[in-house]
Amino acid sequence: MELVRLGIIGCGAISKKHGEAISRIEDAKLVAAADLVEENVRRFVDNYGGKPYTDYREMLEDPDVDAVIIVTPSGLHANMAQDALDAGKHVLVEKPLAMSADDADSLIKKAQEVKRTLQTVHPNRYYETSEMTHKAIKEGRFGKLSHGVATVRWNRTQEYYDEAPWRKTREMDGGVLLNQAWHALDLLLWFMGPVARAQGMTSKRLHDVETEDIALVTLEFESGALGLVEATTNVYPRNLEQTVSIFGEKGTAVLGGSRIDAIRVWRVKGDKDESEVLGVWSEDTAPKHNPSWAHERVIRYFINHLKSGIIVAPEVHTAAMAIKVIESVVGSSSETSCQ
Repeated sequence: MELVRLGIIGCGAISKKHGEAISRIEDAKLVAAADLVEENVRRFVDNYGGKPYTDYREMLEDPDVDAVIIVTPSGLHANMAQDALDAGKHVLVEKPLAMSADDADSLIKKAQEVKRTLQTVHPNRYYETSEMTHKAIKEGRFGKLSHGVATVRWNRTQEYYDEAPWRKTREMDGGVLLNQAWHALDLLLWFMGPVARAQGMTSKRLHDVETEDIALVTLEFESGALGLVEATTNVYPRNLEQTVSIFGEKGTAVLGGSRIDAIRVWRVKGDKDESEVLGVWSEDTAPKHNPSWAHERVIRYFINHLKSGIIVAPEVHTAAMAIKVIESVVGSSSETSCQ
């Protein structure tokens, strides 16, 4: 089995999930890591192996690196991914893929040009509950879809933003839709299909940041079904819920849990009784995977894609669509006076 040699760019908190995941993949080996802070990269390679770099561009020149995983602050993703593709590396990018639709499109075009695999990290797709919902929808078991709703009602304190000042910026963080609500939005689009129209309102209500901390978005999908996204970090005093709900003529499903990895409601005509489904997949009974479990599955799919010659992974196109949705809402909220 051909070994894929991986390098990682960015050795902050999320890098631990990738390091642990790679250590369990038999045809992958971590051979390099890069971070501007030497202490960070030294700590990472001590735990997971690889040659340390403090300049990621030097790492990209290393012929022993076949592919890179980018896990830096969001605003750096697109430029680093472009550099990696230019260097002939396959690229896996942590969420979000990019901060603008133009950058997302440029990455797709570059990957196609250099014939290197481009994928992004959407781990919530790989939980059994997400896969069974997607499969049921695509098999038509929900019938004609009416609408879908993504709800992210979370708490983020001012201290959360202050401890890492990049989180407060539009350039590096992007706001509640590009950051906290990203995975719920991805599932909604994956389940419901391409978006034809999007509109909404955003506001900064409770935090000293450059970005919005609440967003309300309405969607019209190409199928004619409708969608709603409610995303906020303003819930007191702690996270309340993260759910994705799908409503069709023959089915209703509500996914929840801290990683949207459980089922709250499952009522599908002709399918298993709801009590039977909840007996396995409710928030109390669903398997409790370790934090890097889904990242391992993401990286395994990435390796399979690059070995089989897939250039642009399917989730990349959904990510590009999500960014277009966010751009259509953020900074262009329409207002109609009711006075």
